[in-house]
Amino acid sequence: MKTLRLFSWLVLCGAVSLSVHAERVEIVWPTINPAWLEGKPKEDYVQPAASGRTESALFGCTRTGGRRFHEGIDLKPIRRDRQGEALDPVFSVMAGRVLYANRTPWHSSYGNYVVIEHTDVAPPVMSLYAHLSSIEDSIREGARVAAGERIGIMGRSAGGYTIPRWRAHVHFELGFWLSEDFQDWYDRQGHETPNRHGLMSGFNIVGFDALDFYNRFRSRQVRNFTDYFAQEPVAFTLRVASETVPDFIERYPQFLEGDLPAGGVAGWEIDFSWYGLPKRWRPLHGEGVSGDDRVEIVSFDAEIVGANTCRASVQLRGGEPRIGSHTERTLQLLFGFRD
Repeated sequence: MKTLRLFSWLVLCGAVSLSVHAERVEIVWPTINPAWLEGKPKEDYVQPAASGRTESALFGCTRTGGRRFHEGIDLKPIRRDRQGEALDPVFSVMAGRVLYANRTPWHSSYGNYVVIEHTDVAPPVMSLYAHLSSIEDSIREGARVAAGERIGIMGRSAGGYTIPRWRAHVHFELGFWLSEDFQDWYDRQGHETPNRHGLMSGFNIVGFDALDFYNRFRSRQVRNFTDYFAQEPVAFTLRVASETVPDFIERYPQFLEGDLPAGGVAGWEIDFSWYGLPKRWRPLHGEGVSGDDRVEIVSFDAEIVGANTCRASVQLRGGEPRIGSHTERTLQLLFGFRD
């Protein structure tokens, strides 16, 4: 096991020539499968859904014929026991601090899952590892972990549905959490079940395409996450009339353009990725906010929006853009809007 873990670490270091320079992040692959590290096809390291289609394992509008969004990537095992259960260990991809570990699998569609925050990078991203068969005893809230440290064993745990043995995998995400006031938002939604996961509920997390980041990092198109989000295209821009400075921008100041005005803000112009990440924030003075609408669509890329309708970020109706349900939820979480 130690030999395989060391192999995974060394191959990744060789593949991307990791530098000790502060501008280049240090990141490892989350499993012992060397296929991605060796540049092999996706089929060799991802686990498709029941459809068997490779793209169903990937990030984006990849499920149910493109109608359903998948927040992460599903990585398959290469080792199994005699009963066919997965045995592959799962590793933390960067040094960080454990934010959450769910050990009651029926409490979440993620099953047993772990969330780790990585504050040594900018912006400080989170990584999430779901459907684990077990979690290491040392993985407790607040614990520090090293890059490449084992956090659990790949599996097929899930609440509310069954993952068959042959589809055992780890669902892996990189992303951000949206609001410290998540519980207040959750209580207003009328859910039948209580929020058992605090701030680390999936409703409060927005993921980005981890595999795309890894591929761009390996090919040296980006050095770090700041580079990655700077290069990511803007799908739509909103103008929001609100004097609130969301805790999201306090937590991720790298997404702020310029400084906050000394006299406070009257609103924001926010650039969003197609999947709903508010990735660039421009504070507005009073003269920058006009009209009666609390939220306005300033601009949108019809091609990007039209190619990713499953996310319901911006929807085109009669050729006119409307705020989609996912974006409405994001704005409620960020600004405390109640409708």
